[in-house]
Amino acid sequence: MATRQEFEALLETLAGLAAANMVLVETLHEHRVLDKTHFAHAFGRALDGLAPEHRGGMVEHVLKNLRDRCMNLRAGEDDAQEWLRKLLERS
Repeated sequence: MATRQEFEALLETLAGLAAANMVLVETLHEHRVLDKTHFAHAFGRALDGLAPEHRGGMVEHVLKNLRDRCMNLRAGEDDAQEWLRKLLERS
């Protein structure tokens, strides 16, 4: 069984890896190497196929966060459809 300190170190490592991936995606998008919306769709498909035991947990939270960041959703805007509706109203 892992100690609390080992668990926290693992959690920080996983969070760091997710953050590093976002930096990479953002950088490649800024340099027009890729379109980050493709990643948003990939994260969305991963969410759709998420096993029931991972729903409501950290895996689902991280995938939603990555999807939303790739769609340029602001913090606290969980509903992509609502965000798109607001965006279209402004144009």
